[in-house]
Amino acid sequence: MHPRPSTVLVPAPRSYDAAWTRWGMWWLPLGPALVACYATVMVLTILVLEPLAAMPGMTQAEIFGALAAAGWTVAGNVPFLVAWAALGVGLSVAGCTVALRRRVAPDTAVAWQLAVLALGAPAYFWGSFGMGMNLADTFMITGGDHSAVPPVLYAVSGGALVALVVLQVPRVVRRVRVRVRRG
Repeated sequence: MHPRPSTVLVPAPRSYDAAWTRWGMWWLPLGPALVACYATVMVLTILVLEPLAAMPGMTQAEIFGALAAAGWTVAGNVPFLVAWAALGVGLSVAGCTVALRRRVAPDTAVAWQLAVLALGAPAYFWGSFGMGMNLADTFMITGGDHSAVPPVLYAVSGGALVALVVLQVPRVVRRVRVRVRRG
C-alpha cells in the first residue's frame, strides 16, 4: 500500500533567491544615485538657481547681501537644506542596504526607491518655502518658482509616484483575489 498524502498543507519556506536571480542586483545602486542627484539639484536650485532667476541682473552676492540687510540669513538655511537632502539619501541607502541583504523582494526594493523619489516634491516645496518667502519679502516679487528646474523636479517625483502605483497594482490585485477565494 502506498501512503496517502497528508491533507495538511505546509507552506514552502519563503525565498526571494529566485526573484533576485531573475531581477539581478546590478540596478540596486541606481536608486541611491538617483536620489542623491535629485537632492543635489534640489539644494542647488533653492540656494543658487532660484535666487538668480528671481532677480535677473543681480549677482548671487548682491542678492544674499540684500537678504542679509533685510534680516534674512541664507547661511542659516544651508545646514537645514543639506540635512534635509541627506535624509532622503539616507533613506534610499537604507532601503538599498536592506535589499542587498535580500531581506525584501526586488519589487519591494524598487518600490522603496520610488517612494523616496516621490517624496522629493514635498521635500523640495518645504525646503524652498523659506527662501522663496525671503526673496519675495525682500524684493517685493512673487514667491513662486522662477527657474525652469522646479517643474522638472516635480515631474520626476510625479513619475516616480505613478511608477510606484503601477508597480503595486499587481500586488494589490493578487491580495484581492486571495481574499475573494477565501471568503
